[in-house]
Amino acid sequence: MGKIKGKKKNKRPEYVVICREFNRAAARIEISVIDSGVTDHLMNNLIKMHIKDPHKRYFLTLKKDYQVYGALFRKQVETMSIKNNKRIVELGVDLEEQERNKEDGENKN
Repeated sequence: MGKIKGKKKNKRPEYVVICREFNRAAARIEISVIDSGVTDHLMNNLIKMHIKDPHKRYFLTLKKDYQVYGALFRKQVETMSIKNNKRIVELGVDLEEQERNKEDGENKN
């Protein structure tokens, strides 16, 4: 029996976290990237940190997407214009609640 070509092992996807922090002292936005050791535990801790300090926001994307769209993602996070981008998600945000609020707003108009 020969090897099966093109068969990929089910690997867990690798993620990148983009941190957006508003530096009050310098009055500017600082963007940093965590690209190693992104685990569920780390993401939960980042969500807790965001709750304590809302000036820090964390966004999650796939490592392979970040390698392609990295500069664009950083720019979107910096300007916060990430609507309709399915490749990047803000940690600690209840997306279902946001969708319900958006639908309620549209229904009222």
